[in-house]
Amino acid sequence: MFKEKLKEVLMSIMPIVIVVSLLAAFLLKLPVEEMAMFVFCVILVVLGFTIFLCGVDLGINPMGNWIGQEIPKRRSRFFMIAVVFSISFLVTIAEPDVTVFATQVQNMFSDIQKSRLVYFIAIGVACFLIVAACRIVYKLSLRAIITIGYAVVIILTLILCIQGSDEFIAIAFDSGGVTTGPVTVPVLLALGIGICSVGAKRNKLEGFGMIGLASIGPIIALLIMGLMSDTSSMSYATEAVSAHAIDFELFWMELKESTLSVLIALVPLILFFILFQKILLKYSWTAVIYMIEGVMFAGIGVIIFLTGVYTGFMPVATALGEKLSTVDPLAVIMLGFLLGFLVAFAEPAVSILGDQVQRTSKGVLSRRLIVMIISVGVAFLVALGMAKTMYNLNFIWIIIPGYVLTIALMWFGEKDMIGIAFDAGGVSTGPMSVAILSSIYVGLSSNMYTGAESVINGFGLIALIALAPCLFLSALSVYMRYNKEKANVQ
Repeated sequence: MFKEKLKEVLMSIMPIVIVVSLLAAFLLKLPVEEMAMFVFCVILVVLGFTIFLCGVDLGINPMGNWIGQEIPKRRSRFFMIAVVFSISFLVTIAEPDVTVFATQVQNMFSDIQKSRLVYFIAIGVACFLIVAACRIVYKLSLRAIITIGYAVVIILTLILCIQGSDEFIAIAFDSGGVTTGPVTVPVLLALGIGICSVGAKRNKLEGFGMIGLASIGPIIALLIMGLMSDTSSMSYATEAVSAHAIDFELFWMELKESTLSVLIALVPLILFFILFQKILLKYSWTAVIYMIEGVMFAGIGVIIFLTGVYTGFMPVATALGEKLSTVDPLAVIMLGFLLGFLVAFAEPAVSILGDQVQRTSKGVLSRRLIVMIISVGVAFLVALGMAKTMYNLNFIWIIIPGYVLTIALMWFGEKDMIGIAFDAGGVSTGPMSVAILSSIYVGLSSNMYTGAESVINGFGLIALIALAPCLFLSALSVYMRYNKEKANVQ
């Protein structure tokens, strides 16, 4: 298993690592000591992510599947709501992407507490996963739920605009992408498959959609957080992440902080899994210990991964963003296109989704086609995001029309493609897009703007990456329906 996961991680990370390393060496001209430390951090990220994925497969994935199978058997709405809320809340807190994102927000928006941000995101995910579970059990319309969900998002966004609290908007939309990372995605997929596997026969494509719905919850939660906050009295951090020297002093500091944060996140999750296995599933202690070992492996991997990201990747990526602010805007946009394509094309979760689509569609939609559409879509939207910051374009005039168009296409497209399109938006925002692309974006903005403008322009890229697959695959679904109707007429 370790070799397979190592190969998967290397394929995912190395293309963008090579590009960033070349930029660090020739554009930043990092000293030999810092470059060596960056290479050490690359090794940490690869090793940590590999160990983490092994732990997820051993302990977290099976548990999500067992819980998903147990929920319909109980035939209790309260039980379903309580279990889905608990597990989704706990796994979101343990999600490394959320931790990295919350750190980036706190670095830019000094008055926002990291823990408060994480809890709001987790509550948003948990609430909408209850909706997602009810959709599967009671066969509710995915189209209607997505439409209502994003209608609420747009209304809250416009209210924030009227209030003049634009700082929260891009952060809120970004949160929808970071929540569906390497911890939450396997659990959500396992929950969906487990719920669908019990009872009457269901369409296999009904399992898609949970990830897409989970992305709506955090956006609404943080928009509400913005409505509750007095942004007029808030202060903004002026010191960039790159102000830290990449050395062993920073390494030990980040190692201690990562270990503490991971323990705080994982201990409640382990306790929940133990209680569920022993009290409800009546499993033996041998099975419980095996599950604990898997979660502990995942925890060790997350600690190593986060230490490498915080020590090397985020400072270098932020410094690159600051340097790129002095480069020709067209070159920055082209670099954004390249990095966006590499991040999406090498993302393992995108390939996994492509395989699932190919199997469920019986080869009508190939994995290669799905991966290529997602990668090109992400490349275009990352380039657009770079243009937004370079030319100070209004994020709202990009993201709201983007989702309005996506929802319109959803209603005119193939029904079976809805869950696939919105799930793809979640899986395309992996750890590297959060750690590298978002950090470059923050650095670019912090060097070009000050105060509220630096926050407004420093976030939104993850939201655009999440929007890209939804938009482009929804367009594909319209094309598929047109061809199908055309064939029926003939």
